[in-house]
Amino acid sequence: MFKRLFFASVGLGAGVLIGSWAVRKLDRAQHAATPAGVSEAAARRASDLGTRWRDAVAVGREAAAQKEAELRAVYRGGPAPERSDDT
Repeated sequence: MFKRLFFASVGLGAGVLIGSWAVRKLDRAQHAATPAGVSEAAARRASDLGTRWRDAVAVGREAAAQKEAELRAVYRGGPAPERSDDT
């Protein structure tokens, strides 16, 4: 008798957990399909793209400045600055 009660409660608990997880997942998917959800996703992606673009430009400018310093040192006869090879 105790064994049946135990497994029934375990099954009921698992069913409640899986059911609540599925409902939350469906609610998120439903919200993502609404115009507000689509605009939120687009805004988030645009923000991420802007951040990555700024980071890429900063890295490019740093590399260009380093290369310019190396070329100036070579053509003006001074010692070349030390390079960090973390790229």
